[in-house]
Amino acid sequence: MKLCVIGGAGARSAFLTKSLVKAAGDIRVDEIVLMDNNREKLRTYGEISKELARRLDPSVRFWVTDDARAALRDVDYIITTIRAGGDEGRLFDEQTCLAHGVLGQETTGAGGFAMALRSIPTLVYYCTLAREVAHPGHLIFNFTNPSGIITQALRSRGFDNVYGICDAPSGFIRQLEEILGVPYGELDIECYGLNHLSWFRNARLHGRDVQQELLNNPRTYQHSEMRLFTREMARISGECMLNEYLYFYYRREKSLSMIQKAEHPRGEMIYLINRELEQQLSRLELPRDFEKAFNLYMTAYGKRENAYFSVESGACREKVWKAPSVEEFLSTPDEGGYAAVALRFIRAITEGEACRMVLSVPNAGAIEGLADDDVVEITCDIRSDGAHPVHIGAIDEFQLQQIKRLKYFERCTIRAVLENDPDAAIKGLALHPLVNDFELAQKLTDIFFRQYADFIHMNEQAPN
Repeated sequence: MKLCVIGGAGARSAFLTKSLVKAAGDIRVDEIVLMDNNREKLRTYGEISKELARRLDPSVRFWVTDDARAALRDVDYIITTIRAGGDEGRLFDEQTCLAHGVLGQETTGAGGFAMALRSIPTLVYYCTLAREVAHPGHLIFNFTNPSGIITQALRSRGFDNVYGICDAPSGFIRQLEEILGVPYGELDIECYGLNHLSWFRNARLHGRDVQQELLNNPRTYQHSEMRLFTREMARISGECMLNEYLYFYYRREKSLSMIQKAEHPRGEMIYLINRELEQQLSRLELPRDFEKAFNLYMTAYGKRENAYFSVESGACREKVWKAPSVEEFLSTPDEGGYAAVALRFIRAITEGEACRMVLSVPNAGAIEGLADDDVVEITCDIRSDGAHPVHIGAIDEFQLQQIKRLKYFERCTIRAVLENDPDAAIKGLALHPLVNDFELAQKLTDIFFRQYADFIHMNEQAPN
């Protein structure tokens, strides 16, 4: 079987390669291709991945290309992790938003809106091409941000084989397991909401309720992403633990103030780190200089990882990520990340290894008060016949109104992009809690529609 990664040459490509190649035999995949439209990144990140794949398992056919049609031909599984418009687009969005006094974080609010303008048309293009040339019955796992909006958009276009994935919920659950002192996979917990707007409840360990134990444990607010919140916030949120991205909603003023004071906001920081790395890699000859390239790559990755949420919150993660050597990287167990979510899904449907995981899928009656076709981020039971969201039922009204407001924004954004409808964009942004101003929504819509007109007009084109 064949697996393709669209947008496969980038900041996470080495980790993605390790996860996929190590699991290839388990999921019956004998061919993996990383596709990216940036040839220079294929020459650097792509070559690093090729050498890692060779050392991990030379029996797997592993190749890289900028030819989307060839990459998708007869493919069985697709992972999308693109950054349409590159780091430059992210930087423009962030600077534009901050200049107008709003958060420019790339998955929420006006920043998320701008990224959706670029990402939705691009992925509609690739999914349409896959429908034409991929293996019938192929599955698509979308990691491209803003993941929830993208998955909703693709589902609305009839791509019912698309599942949204994010590594934030699984990463948070792993942190909770470390606090409890149990191995990964032992904690049973329900997640529900939207991507980057979700809550965690009913934590159980071997049948025992540990929700209050975690909520009342000071270590939860020191050693997990709950460090961004207070016990009072959890209480008012229905005695739930919180997705880290709720920080931008619950502490909007603090996060905006911290970003405005920072020497380099997150988007600019990533831009500078990546530019420095790419300039360093451009001077190397690969695969000859693989060891040096790998060390540079991991050093840059550590800078990004250890600064996660530090600009916005003013505090770094307690656990510092240390760059491994090549030997350490190859020999240590796979930590997973977003690839692990896709791989567990594939194992469940091909090998009958039923499991639970958090995905973005249609609500299908799971959360009361939402439409069946509203894509939600929710714990799912994965079986051979696909993903089945767990029944959540009625939820706290405070949470429901947040979800409804953001879902209205998502649907307006999708209509704005797919129908070239700036009025829909204005309505969505005006109601979004991180914008919440009609005139500002008009200004931002005008700026981003002009900046990304070429992406919006991609909807008028057909794959060739």
